[in-house]
Amino acid sequence: MKRLLKQRALLRALGSALVLAGAVAHPCAIADPVEAVLATYCNAHTGEFFISAAGDAPPGDAGRFTRQKVDWASLLKVGPRKNQWGAPLRSGSRTKVMRCGPTSISFSSGFLNANPQGELGALDFPVIQVRRANRTVLPPTALERCSTNSARYSHLGECQSSWAQSVEGQLLGGVYQVKVTRRYDDAQYNEVQKVDVLR
Repeated sequence: MKRLLKQRALLRALGSALVLAGAVAHPCAIADPVEAVLATYCNAHTGEFFISAAGDAPPGDAGRFTRQKVDWASLLKVGPRKNQWGAPLRSGSRTKVMRCGPTSISFSSGFLNANPQGELGALDFPVIQVRRANRTVLPPTALERCSTNSARYSHLGECQSSWAQSVEGQLLGGVYQVKVTRRYDDAQYNEVQKVDVLR
């Protein structure tokens, strides 16, 4: 997990360096093939699930779940417009819905800059939404580390509420809830971790 987080931090730094230097390594930035596939663990009987940005296995008895892969990066849409280097600009995302018993999980592709060579343009990530019994339990949430020091992150929502490192659907005592673990940098560049439980 630490290695993956370091790789993504390096990707952010490299993207910024390319912009500042005015250099272009490739006409179109895309997610790394390994990172582009998100492992999703599902218990179809109870609707419980576990998804981690770092690809971690679920805590506890992993044998309760079946593992599925979602290629979230393939959902990214590009439009006819191009930047000054000829790379197509991102225009949005398609949505893929996965059923996990009575729970449905929607996947899409998110990005911070439509221009892949713009500020933080090299960073894209999966976005998930969770519904159960025709009710939204988890609104659209980006699976990525967030920083309060860049305004670009806030267009998807505040770091404290719209970004996550892992999401876990749990059925405890007959009550369904979603546990959301978040990790982000505050204004003083300190790492903050918090856990929210949504019902």
